[in-house]
Amino acid sequence: MELIVHYPKTPEKQAELDHLVAKVHAQYVLGYIEKLDCPTEQKLKLVDAIVKTISDSCKHKAGD
Repeated sequence: MELIVHYPKTPEKQAELDHLVAKVHAQYVLGYIEKLDCPTEQKLKLVDAIVKTISDSCKHKAGD
């Protein structure tokens, strides 16, 4: 199978693609969490933990 990929040609278009990919990924994760068979409170704690992990990671990268 042959696959042709067309990458964005400008930094602005790459940033736009990155943003859209992140948005789709976040929507998938939230949808997955919503389907879990556990109480809403536990789901909220999971989302909070994910947000904290991402936030901490961003702070760590900004400090590099």
